[in-house]
Amino acid sequence: MTSTTFSTIQTQNASGTASLKQAPLREGQVVHGTIKKLYPNQTAEVQIGNQKVIAKLETPLKAGDSHFFQVEKMAPELQLKIVTGPLTEGKSLAQQGQQLLQAMNLPKTTEMQAAIQYFIKQQLPVSKDTLMQVEQLLKQLPKDITIKAALEAIQKIVEMKLPLTATMLQTVMSGKSTDGLHSVLQNFQLQLQQDQTVVPILKNNILQNLQKIAEPFNGPVAGAILGKQIDVLQNGQQPLASRILMLQTLKGANVLPATASPTNPIPITGQSAMVNSAGDLLLKFGQADPLEKGQMLDQLRSWINQQPSLTTNQKSEILALLKNDNQPNQLQVLNNALTKVFAEQSQQAIFSKDLNGLTPKDHLVSLLGKGSTMETVAQTLQQIMNIASSSTSNNSIIQAEQQVIQQLDGKAFEHAMKEVLKSLGFGYEAKLANNSDEIRQLASQLKPQIVELLQNQSISTAVKESAEAVLVRMNGLQILSSENGPQHQLLMQVPLEFLGKKMDATLEWNGRMKEDGKIDSDFARIMFYLQLDTLKETVVDMQVQNRVVSITLYNNDTQLGSLSEKFKETLKVGLSSVGYQLSGIFVKTFEEQKLGSALNAKANTFDVQGVDIRI
Repeated sequence: MTSTTFSTIQTQNASGTASLKQAPLREGQVVHGTIKKLYPNQTAEVQIGNQKVIAKLETPLKAGDSHFFQVEKMAPELQLKIVTGPLTEGKSLAQQGQQLLQAMNLPKTTEMQAAIQYFIKQQLPVSKDTLMQVEQLLKQLPKDITIKAALEAIQKIVEMKLPLTATMLQTVMSGKSTDGLHSVLQNFQLQLQQDQTVVPILKNNILQNLQKIAEPFNGPVAGAILGKQIDVLQNGQQPLASRILMLQTLKGANVLPATASPTNPIPITGQSAMVNSAGDLLLKFGQADPLEKGQMLDQLRSWINQQPSLTTNQKSEILALLKNDNQPNQLQVLNNALTKVFAEQSQQAIFSKDLNGLTPKDHLVSLLGKGSTMETVAQTLQQIMNIASSSTSNNSIIQAEQQVIQQLDGKAFEHAMKEVLKSLGFGYEAKLANNSDEIRQLASQLKPQIVELLQNQSISTAVKESAEAVLVRMNGLQILSSENGPQHQLLMQVPLEFLGKKMDATLEWNGRMKEDGKIDSDFARIMFYLQLDTLKETVVDMQVQNRVVSITLYNNDTQLGSLSEKFKETLKVGLSSVGYQLSGIFVKTFEEQKLGSALNAKANTFDVQGVDIRI
């Protein structure tokens, strides 16, 4: 995204207003204040930004006058020292800045004047040391970064009490960018592929991870391919020679056990499987003694009935087999039947999940004896993709991709986003701090891999710079994801690439937390900044007030308004099903948005002692 930043659309929030954050006061800072009331002993009520304080004044002043004050002491009482005389009403921002620069004995460089005027306008407390640091940062700005954008980032750094360094500024600026992660990841991948200085194991692991990020639907596609292959082997849909070749290939890739044969392609392996998976329940059933069989049969019946991905006919088919307790080879019969239905649903209900979060392909892999953990499931599916990719014909991949396309829905994109975020490793520091059970999985995530890579002093400059660009972007997003009391902000960037299409999605969520620490789902604002192959730059602004949803779509395609009407009823029904009410969908071009923002700013701006303040 090039023309839109986080601040462009956000100037108009749910009520058409913007609030000024008041940073905490500290000794030595200079603030703009207005005397509201005078009290005995040179004490006064002073309006500083959006808060009123009771302060001890150095000299008697007149009520109604505005001054710049320096905070002398915070305790036991707030003491303010006057820095400038009364500010004349109507004095411009530049004039106020000049007056304050002179009073603080600061250089009147272009950068310093820009900094002081910005801090005055935003009503931010500032110290002489801070201004000197800001001036140096502005002097070192790259040519492609404007002073305004840098000052907005510096404001965030000051508010969060982070160090004012060039590295921190770069990190926050990168986090505020809506350009998406695709470009920085692709550059990193290209530099890494061309480099010969990186340890081969680490290089290979990173490249594999980047491939996973680029192809979040590989797992579902592989599951559909595997389901089709099991169908062929079980039902004899192809000539014997073709089935034998397929069987040998799957055995050679360690997808099927060595005992698999054309007459028994899915033998019972006795291997452990994920808890509550089909393979796990079947293993427990086979190991149960005669007294436990009845209990296990009841458990299997209950489990089958609760499987959302199975059709009514498929459930009936399995339940009929469970009624016959004395059939020969009952365990193998059950194994074949469960494998059959989950092979079918790996193609027909690709994104369906049960109460334990397992999909049909997960159950299918567990029945093959390869699903003890989600990692082993992923490894098996990757083997399937490797086999399909190395085939002289890509028909199996094409057919599976078509099946995935036909089933793309909210669950599909939820799957993709979770897979990408997991592979990127945005929150790996939190897992380290919490001593999480997932620590052992961190080695497969991109962020810790990049941290390890950058510890190698011998890597080339090109690899180092491209790796740092990725790390800086991820750190910037984490820094900007903050909380202010009950108010929370979350920023995420998800580079989605699927079935030949690329989409950069930047998500910004603003909301509040309830007293129990959970997200208040009744009120929120969610912004989606998207860069799409066909629609190009697109912004979706979703505002939720008391579970009433209003959506504004920004795009320069004027036909989008009529197109959106076709999906309005579907969206309305979908929101209603989860307890929300759609109030409307509004479509605007970016030019209309800019005009609206300008008019809104003009209508809601008034002048206080020459300082523009957005209400």
